[in-house]
Amino acid sequence: MNQKSDKIEFEELAVEIIDMLGVALHFAGVSPQNIEKAIDVYLEELDNIDENTPYGQKEIIEVIEQLKIKKSFLFQR
Repeated sequence: MNQKSDKIEFEELAVEIIDMLGVALHFAGVSPQNIEKAIDVYLEELDNIDENTPYGQKEIIEVIEQLKIKKSFLFQR
């Protein structure tokens, strides 16, 4: 593979991951009109995590649970 196709493939994967995050936030109860904002806030929360800390499914769930507390206005009532 060449560098250009690698970059395109990486960008496509990044878009798919963001889409999956939006779906996860939807099923966590984020209001449809707040999905984009919730994605932004989620990504901001990632900046607060030590990059040497393992990051998997458990940690993703923990960040979403934190958002439910810190940013409850994003979620349906």
